[in-house]
Amino acid sequence: MLSDHMLWNGKYGDISPFCDVTMPSENKTPQIFFIYLFQDDPKKSTMKKLERFNMARRVDRGKASKSLVLTVSSSQYLMNADRDLILERGITAIEGSWKQNDLMGETKFRYGRILPPLLASNPVNYGKWNLLSSVEAVSASLIITGFRDLAEQLLSKFSWGHSFISLNMEILEEYSKCKSEDDIKKVVDTIA
Repeated sequence: MLSDHMLWNGKYGDISPFCDVTMPSENKTPQIFFIYLFQDDPKKSTMKKLERFNMARRVDRGKASKSLVLTVSSSQYLMNADRDLILERGITAIEGSWKQNDLMGETKFRYGRILPPLLASNPVNYGKWNLLSSVEAVSASLIITGFRDLAEQLLSKFSWGHSFISLNMEILEEYSKCKSEDDIKKVVDTIA
């Protein structure tokens, strides 16, 4: 006899291929994607490192546009309410260089989101506001939307990863409680 685990292993979305029963998505984790812009040293790319660990997958702009995309060109903040969107469609980071301010020009994404202010812990921009590496941005998004364990798994691949959470935990917890953009703006005002 097959156990529930053998019937349901996450490969088939929320539907078991063996029956008409919808299975719970409690164990489902978001897919993590990235657009690689070839703007920096690939050996230092945080997302390419996650790709080597099979924790992220490189995609083109077309595939990315179907997921939630972290982009500085969005006017809409990422919020806890985006959890279902991330579960259903995945999350995409744009992997490029901060030295090139305009990562993707004015490219608009249907599900584009911007992160609220956070401190970087990566060695290049440690302690600076809003200069996060891609893995920091994805991890912050996962924490805000209730996937802290996955965020910690991603950050554990970097010697400096644990410090991102310790630098930002209080504010990430506040952001995760926000129900509206106005709530986020109030939190942002307290740190400004």
